[in-house]
Amino acid sequence: MSFLPQTPHFILTILLVIGMAASGMTQNPQRLSLDGQWEIIFDENNLGREAGWMKTETFEQHPDRQLVTVPSAWERLKEDYEGVAFYRTSFDLPADWEGKVIRLQFGAVNYLSEVWVNDEVVGFHEGGFTPFEFRIDEMVKAGETNELTLRVVGPLFLTDKEIDGMKALETPQWRGGISGGIWQSVQLLATAETYVDDVFIQPNIRENTASFDIELNHTAIANSTIDLEITITEASDSSTVVANFQTKWPLHPGQNQNSWTQSLPNAVYWSPDNPHLYLAKIQLRKDGQILDTWSHRFGMRELTITNKDFYLNGKRIYIKASFFEGLYPNGIAHPDNEEMIEKEIRLAKEAGFNLIRPWRRPPVPRWLDYADEMGVLVVGSPALECMQLPFSTPYLPMRVENEVRNAILRDRNRACVIQWELFNELHRPVLKQMMRPMAMLARDLDPTRLILDESGGWAFGANMYLPEQHEPTKFNDIHNYPGPFISESRYDGFLSIGMTKEEKQAAGLKGRTPGRNVLPGLMSYVSELGYGSLPDLTVNNERFVREGNALTPAYRYHERIARQQKGVLEESGFSYLYPDMQQFYLDQQFIHGTANKRMIEAVRANPEVDGYCIHALVAGDWILGAGLMDLWRNPKTYAYQGTKAANQPRILSVRAKPRNVYAEKGTTLEILAVNELEATHGNLRIEVVSAKGKIVYRKTLKKEWGEGVSMLLSEQLNTTKWRGNYTVKSTMLGKGGEILAQNSTPIDVFRAKDLSLPKGKIAVLDGKGTLTTALTEAGIPFNRFNAQTAPNTPVFVAGVGLDSETTGPLLKFIREGGTAVYIDGSTANIPEENSLFPFKARAHPGMGLWTCIPHLLRKHPIFQGLPQDQMMQSQGPYENIWATHTLRDISGEGELQVEAIVGVIGFDWFSREHKMHYSGPGASWWGADVANISLGEGRCIVSQLRIVENLGKDPVADKILRNMIRFSQK
Repeated sequence: MSFLPQTPHFILTILLVIGMAASGMTQNPQRLSLDGQWEIIFDENNLGREAGWMKTETFEQHPDRQLVTVPSAWERLKEDYEGVAFYRTSFDLPADWEGKVIRLQFGAVNYLSEVWVNDEVVGFHEGGFTPFEFRIDEMVKAGETNELTLRVVGPLFLTDKEIDGMKALETPQWRGGISGGIWQSVQLLATAETYVDDVFIQPNIRENTASFDIELNHTAIANSTIDLEITITEASDSSTVVANFQTKWPLHPGQNQNSWTQSLPNAVYWSPDNPHLYLAKIQLRKDGQILDTWSHRFGMRELTITNKDFYLNGKRIYIKASFFEGLYPNGIAHPDNEEMIEKEIRLAKEAGFNLIRPWRRPPVPRWLDYADEMGVLVVGSPALECMQLPFSTPYLPMRVENEVRNAILRDRNRACVIQWELFNELHRPVLKQMMRPMAMLARDLDPTRLILDESGGWAFGANMYLPEQHEPTKFNDIHNYPGPFISESRYDGFLSIGMTKEEKQAAGLKGRTPGRNVLPGLMSYVSELGYGSLPDLTVNNERFVREGNALTPAYRYHERIARQQKGVLEESGFSYLYPDMQQFYLDQQFIHGTANKRMIEAVRANPEVDGYCIHALVAGDWILGAGLMDLWRNPKTYAYQGTKAANQPRILSVRAKPRNVYAEKGTTLEILAVNELEATHGNLRIEVVSAKGKIVYRKTLKKEWGEGVSMLLSEQLNTTKWRGNYTVKSTMLGKGGEILAQNSTPIDVFRAKDLSLPKGKIAVLDGKGTLTTALTEAGIPFNRFNAQTAPNTPVFVAGVGLDSETTGPLLKFIREGGTAVYIDGSTANIPEENSLFPFKARAHPGMGLWTCIPHLLRKHPIFQGLPQDQMMQSQGPYENIWATHTLRDISGEGELQVEAIVGVIGFDWFSREHKMHYSGPGASWWGADVANISLGEGRCIVSQLRIVENLGKDPVADKILRNMIRFSQK
C-alpha cells in the first residue's frame, strides 16, 4: 500500500487514502502512484550536477546505475551512505490528462531535492520530513512516456564532507538513522484548473461545530464562480450523512480563501476510550462537472488546561505518555509494515498509556492513521532536536521556521494530534530568542491546540499556550532520569514537585526536587522519566539474521553490542554469573520494570503532578535500552509488565520508611492509594511475610477509597523480633472480594548482633572528620594514621585531598605491605604523580539514565549477610549505598592485580560529538564499584559505594563497613 502525504500549503486535492478502507471509498482515478522500482546512482564525489546526470541520455549511459525501491532510505542499499544520489524513473501519463493541472507530490525526501521532468527544470526543496509538491503540466506529455529525475543531497552526520554549503549536523534531522533519499511515497495528481490547495478543519466542542478554512487555487486567467459542497459523514459509514452544506463561490485568479462553519448535532467526541471519527468531503463543481474532490477524517475533541489540570472534552484526564523514537528494524524511519504500527500502538494502549510523544520527527501519515483509529493522543513535534542540534549556522533560524511551519500544516487536521511541542532542552541564544516567535507562528497556523514552547524548560522554564490564547501559562515541564534505585529520598523528591521550601520542610521531605527552573505552585508534568535495559539480544539477533538487512545500522549494532557485552563480562570476571547471556538481559529487564514502576508510583502520589511520559516505548539506536519493547515490537518482559502495573487506574504504593530497618527502631509503613475511577468501599489487607513464608504481621481495615490521592495507612511497625528479609504485601479488595489493586515492597531487618563490632584496631586517615565521628558513635576503636602505623593495621581513608601532607606516608605504607581502604566513594580521575592513590583510574558515571548499567556483586566477605552473586536489585537493600560512579581502566606500575568485587557492565550511549547517535550505541566497557587491588606486597580496597554518608542511618552501610574491617584485617 502506498502512504499518501498531506501537503503543507498544498493540502492534497484528491480523496486521501486516509480512511478509504474503513469507509469503502475508492481511490481517485486522477492519481498516479510513482512508488516502485526506480534507478539510482550514488554520486560519492558530487560530480553529477556538473556532468549532467540529470539528463536522461547521460543517466541511462552511466555504468553505476542500480535499482532502488521508492520509498525507502538509501542506507538499506548502501551502508551508511552520506552525500548525493541521483534518482530516475519513467512513467506513462494517461492521454486524458491532456489539459489538466498536473502536480508532482512527494511525501518526504531527505534532505535537499532538485527535480527535473523530461530534462526540464522543475524546482528545488529543502527539508527531509514533510511533504512538498511541484506543478509540472508544462513539462509532461500526456499519452506518452515521461522521465523524472531527482538530485538528492542527503543529511550529513558521520563524514567531513561539505556539499552545497552544508556540513555535518547542520540541518534539522532525526537521530534514529540517516534515512537519506526518497523515503516516503511519490505520486502524480491531475485536476481541473481550480483545485483545493488547503483545508483546515477546526472542531469546536463547546458549540458542536466544525469550521472549514478552505483555500483554492484558481489557475485560470479569468474570474469564475464554482459550486462548493461540504459533506460530513461518519468515517465508518460514508452513507450516514451528519451535515451537508452547498454554496456558490466567486473566484478571482490565484489563491482564494474563505471559511464556513458546520453544525454537528449530537456530536460524538473523539477520545482514547472512543476514537470516533468523522469524514469531511469537499467537492468543487462547475456546470455540473467535478473540478476537484478533497477528503479527510477528523475528530471532535479538545485538550486544554483548566485549574492546573488537563481536560479532554471537558473531563479531567491524567496524562500517561510514552516517548516514541519511531525507529524500525529494516525501514529505519519508515515502518516495516502496517502490522508493526498496529502492534506498537495496541501494546502502548494495553500498557495503560493514553498519549505517545514522537521524538522530534513527524510520524509517517499511515502511523497517524492508526493513532486516529485506535485512539491514542499524540504530541506533534517538528524535526528539531535542539539539544545543541542542528549545529548553529546563519541558516538555522530559517530551517527551524521551515520545520515548525510544515509539521503543523501537515498534521493539523489529525484527531490524535492534541498538542504542538516546538523545542526541547534549549542551550543557544539564537533558539531561545525564537521561542516566542515560533509559538506565535504555531498559534497563527493552529488556534485550536495546546502549544508547549520548550520541553524540559531549560531556557526559562516551560510555557504552555492554551487553545485560542496568545499569552502563555507558566508550566513545570520536567525531565528526570533518577536511575534504578528509587530510594526514600528520590521518592520524596517527586512528592515535593510544586512545593515551596517551607511546604517541603513541613512535610518532612528531604529529597531534591527534580527538573530545571521548576517553580512552586505551577501545574507540573514530568515529560521524561524512566530507566532502561537491553533487549533480549539473543532473540533479536536471531531474527535479524532471518529477516534483517545487514547493511542497516540496527542489524550491525545489535550484533556488536551482544558480542561486546559478552566480552566485557568475561574481561571483568563476572561471566560466571551469566553463562547464558539471555538471563543477563532478562535480569536487566526486571530491574528496568521495577525502577519504572516505583518512579511512576512516586509521581502519581503527588496530586500536584498531572502526568508523566516514560522514556521510551521502543528501543533503538542511541537510546537502545530505554524501550519497553525491542525493535521488533516484542514486549521486554518485566520492563513492560512493571510499567503496565504502575499505569493502572487504581494503584497502591507501599512504602517502608526506612526500607533497611534497625530492628530495635522499627519502621513506618505507609500505604498510599491513587484512584482515577469512582470512589468505592473495600477492605485493605496488609501482610508482612518472612523469606520462609511466615506471616509476622496481618491487618485488615475497612476503607473508603476516594478519588485522587489518599493515605490509607500510616503505622509504626514493631520489628524488635524480626530479622532478615521480609515482603510487605498490600491488597485492596472490593465489596465482592475482587482485587481492586495490590502491591508489595521488600524490607530487610537487622538486629544488633548482625552489626556486631569487629575485633582489632584500624587506623583512619580522615580529612573531613565524617568517618571518625561515625566510628566513634558506633563504638568502633581506631587510631589516627601516621608514619609509624604498622603495616598489619589497615588504614581507612576518607575525605582526604591530593595536597594532604600524609600522601607520602600513605603511599609508603602501601608499598611496604600495608592495606589501605578507600571507603568514601570520592575516587575521581587520578593520573597525577604524588596522588593519594598508588594507581591510575578514571571515574565514569555508573547510574544509567535511559540505559541500564547493571551492578554485579560477586560472593565476597565484604558482603557477608547481604545479597551476593547477583545484580543489585532496584528495590533491594543497596538502594542508598549503590555507586553513582564506577572506576574504569585501573592501572599502575609494577605488579598490579585487580579483582572487581562489585562490577559494572555498560556501553557508551552519549557522545559530545553527537555522531554515535546515528550509528547506534558506542563501545561496551566495564568498571569496578568495589575493587581489591594488589600492588606488590601492599593492597588497596577501593570503594565507590556511598558508605560513609549512610553510617548510622542505614544498617546496610554499617554492615558493609564492619565486613570491610574484618576483611582488611586478614
